[in-house]
Amino acid sequence: MNRFLKPLVVTLLGSLLMTVSCLQGLYAQTSDGTAMALVGARLFDGTGSAPHEQSVLVIRNGRVEAVGALGDVDIPVDAERVDLSGKTILPGLVNAHGHLNEDQSERPIKTKLTEQLRVYADYGVTTVVVLGIPSDEELVVSASLNNEQEQIDLDHARIYVAGDSLVNIETEEEARMSVNAYADAGANIVKIHITGGPNDMTPAVYGALIDQAHSRGLRVAAHLFYLEDAHGLLDAGVDVIAHSVRDQAVDDLFIEKMLQQNVPYIPTLTRDLARFVYETRPEFLEDPFFLRRVGAYQGDIDIVTGADYQATSRSPQRQTDKAGLEQGSQNLKTLSDAGVVIAMGSDSGTNAGQWQGYFEHSELEMMVEAGMSTTQVLVAATGGAARAMGIDQSVGVLQPGRWADLLILDANPIENIRATRQIHSVWIAGNKLSDVP
Repeated sequence: MNRFLKPLVVTLLGSLLMTVSCLQGLYAQTSDGTAMALVGARLFDGTGSAPHEQSVLVIRNGRVEAVGALGDVDIPVDAERVDLSGKTILPGLVNAHGHLNEDQSERPIKTKLTEQLRVYADYGVTTVVVLGIPSDEELVVSASLNNEQEQIDLDHARIYVAGDSLVNIETEEEARMSVNAYADAGANIVKIHITGGPNDMTPAVYGALIDQAHSRGLRVAAHLFYLEDAHGLLDAGVDVIAHSVRDQAVDDLFIEKMLQQNVPYIPTLTRDLARFVYETRPEFLEDPFFLRRVGAYQGDIDIVTGADYQATSRSPQRQTDKAGLEQGSQNLKTLSDAGVVIAMGSDSGTNAGQWQGYFEHSELEMMVEAGMSTTQVLVAATGGAARAMGIDQSVGVLQPGRWADLLILDANPIENIRATRQIHSVWIAGNKLSDVP
């Protein structure tokens, strides 16, 4: 991607008209001022508080109006009541590190992006922070989608977007200009790559980049692998660690910095899994929960099950990622126990075999396998992820004034995290998606 967005592209951002008509495929609308009361479900609000075993959730104009235990919430006389006894209500899942695939077809960019956002939503992922999008034009259209989601009814996941990850910048001036270009194009966050390679930005350069982002009101998330690089980025004021530290165990000083600076940590365990899992044909390719959106996945299935890709997955370089995943899982447990803010993020949608929607649920299960409790993981996938990315005043928790983005389940994920797969329905801004599941 060109580091400096073309003036024509920035002009395009200003010319895109916000859609205000209702989208097709929705029912149970609440945007006309009529209230709806969801009654009787177990409700986990995303904060980590004990769930209400029988709850009332009142929705009006797409947002939560009231929430609490049954008997403690006054249900408006005009509310339509929906009995959800036996179900579990969660905030819609927030993926703090996702991507939208680069689609080479000639279809309109907006169509290509919204289709992928709908796949996320079909799996209960109602918000995606896209930490890197591959083209100038896609950044502009993504920024327009972000603007629209505050004003229209949605049938796809919400989006917050960074431009293509900034990497190998040589000067402080270039770093500041790159940040300004993204800010002018409507980016919500800045992503940088520090890989441990010889062409990495120096601490002075990425320090200037972070300083400029903060001056433009943007936070900075960092791709990394090595503990030494993580220390340098923390010293420079980075806002989000967007991957696991995987080369060695995190030390006490790292933990101290993370806590003092309130920097969240996104483990992206499934990213590392995807590096080697296709050495053979994984069982999950036959999983009915995976196959529910096989139409969206088929192209990548053909790639990762091919002999060439399987051979690549067996290569020594890919096999070293098994050790990286093990170290990353251990570091996740250490940081979670220490009280660092953990945010669920899968890195899905960036390479073949990193499945949008499905891998978020796999990520939750791997986080539990790493030693986090189900409650901790559910917080990381809702309120924790939203807080980590600075969007918790809108999504991630079920509290008055927030969007009524909901994942309603037929089972209790606090008892078994795999219950997140038992989707009853998905709601965005108080609208129940008509064809989910």
